[in-house]
Amino acid sequence: MRCCFVLEFKMKKKIQELCHSVEDYNEKAHYDIAESYMLAFAESGRKEDLIGLLDLLDLTKVSGSKYISNIFKSLGRLELENYADKLLQGMRSKGCSDGTISSSILGYVANIPNILVEEMLVAFHKWHEKFEVAPSIAAYNTIISICCNSSKISLALDVADSMCKSGSNVTIELFHSIIHACEQGGELHMARPMYDLIRHHNLKLKSETFRSMISLFVKMKDFEGAYNILTDAEESGEISTVSLYNVIMLGYYREKNYNGAQMVMSQMQIAGVKPDSETFSYLILNCESEESIAKYHDQLRQDGIQMTKHIYVALINAYTRLGNFDMAKQVLLDKEIPSKLLSEIKSALVGALASNGQVLDALRMYTNIKQSGGSLEPKAAIALIDHIQTEGEVDRMHQLLDELNDLSSWFDGCGRAVLYCVQHNYPDAAIDLLKQLKEKDEMSTYMVVDQVFCQIWEMEITNLDLGMVLLHAVKELGLNVSRTSLDFLLSACVKSNNSQRAQQIWSEYKSAGLSHNVLTSLRMYQAILSSGGRKAAKKVLKKISEKDEHVRYIIEACHRTYCSKDLKPSATIRFGVKNRASSKQIAANEGTEG
Repeated sequence: MRCCFVLEFKMKKKIQELCHSVEDYNEKAHYDIAESYMLAFAESGRKEDLIGLLDLLDLTKVSGSKYISNIFKSLGRLELENYADKLLQGMRSKGCSDGTISSSILGYVANIPNILVEEMLVAFHKWHEKFEVAPSIAAYNTIISICCNSSKISLALDVADSMCKSGSNVTIELFHSIIHACEQGGELHMARPMYDLIRHHNLKLKSETFRSMISLFVKMKDFEGAYNILTDAEESGEISTVSLYNVIMLGYYREKNYNGAQMVMSQMQIAGVKPDSETFSYLILNCESEESIAKYHDQLRQDGIQMTKHIYVALINAYTRLGNFDMAKQVLLDKEIPSKLLSEIKSALVGALASNGQVLDALRMYTNIKQSGGSLEPKAAIALIDHIQTEGEVDRMHQLLDELNDLSSWFDGCGRAVLYCVQHNYPDAAIDLLKQLKEKDEMSTYMVVDQVFCQIWEMEITNLDLGMVLLHAVKELGLNVSRTSLDFLLSACVKSNNSQRAQQIWSEYKSAGLSHNVLTSLRMYQAILSSGGRKAAKKVLKKISEKDEHVRYIIEACHRTYCSKDLKPSATIRFGVKNRASSKQIAANEGTEG
């Protein structure tokens, strides 16, 4: 403690010496040191020291600092508006460029704690008006990125509109991040106002932009809007439109609208647009007969279309879906397959076989691939993990997980492997995999844990002993037990008429800091009643509010099932909704009340 005090005292003394040296001499060397200290104070949050230094400095000399960008960000974080104002005045008087001033303003306002995006934008414009500078394109681009990251797509479009109106040299690339945000955030409805804005300002679209916009409209199932954009692309006369037709065709296939997909093909012929390898891969993949596969295969060869990986994979998937596994395997015999693609195409065959019930064939192929020194693509490895149903394949699961190099696919595969271990009663292996999952991504592990207990509930023969072992393991791993997990376990107790285990699960809610809500209490009531414990069930029933008609419906349904088969349902029950819908309504009511 004394040591810390001495160090702090010495540091303050050094700061005082520095401040006096700057005050006395104002030489460039001293300002260089002062700027370094200023940055250190700012970034470490030493607000008082920073203020003391700023009060002594001639801020017009600091305004040209190489650290100016970081300094403004720190002034925002520390909410030192007056000093930001003084620095900006210094920059203005020194003749700094409008772009530098604009970026500095953004650095300040964007870093103010807890500021809303809308408030940040208002402050951004207010500061620009005060110092009579125009917002820079770079600053506007950054604001659009901030809006997109905050899912404020409408606000991002307003900013883009302002940029276009300002007379800045705006290019279509400005909208690419907004398009991406619409797609990632599921805000597809913003595609229409965005395209209207692009057209209003007569921006020149590139092929990539046309394709992305059409994709958004297709995902909205607005095929008429997609065709309108396609027409605009054709009228521009500057880009190849085959890829745009392909996007629309793929959209129809995703909707299982085969007539719509064929209509796209017809319109391509009318427009004189020749199909490419992507077109044929979609056509082949969605064929309903082997004759159609052969027809398109012959047509693409006649048209001189080069065979691609996607076409080979489409052939494999089409044949396996139609049950002709021999033809799917024969695709690999094509001597035109480039050696660099062979491994990926073999992986596609393994995945297709596994996904269509031919797991043994897929495993044999996988063994051959490994023996020849090859490896599986992640998608194929996950397909095998997902479809292996026989017991005794834990080692195989580990081997397949080793094929997954990126974290996302490994996590997906590992979660599926855990469910395999649960299905076949391998608790130790399941716990080991859960431990690995937690080490890689703790937050996402909770989703897998919920799936584990859901599977225990769904199993034909409910394994509550395994459930309790895994529940204990989850707690030992330091993971919080979720309400969802406990609800599944309690439902499993109902399914197996096991009131003893239900009592144990009931107490786990309290241990996990979770209250017994209406749905939990109803499950407990059902579990006790199903095992014949009517007196204990009545005690639970007394704690359940029966104001909600859906609650009354479930209680009376339980009573009819477990107590009196001759009991006639009340009018409420006869005209009530189904049990599952009742549960959803109860949960909704609880959310409203809570």
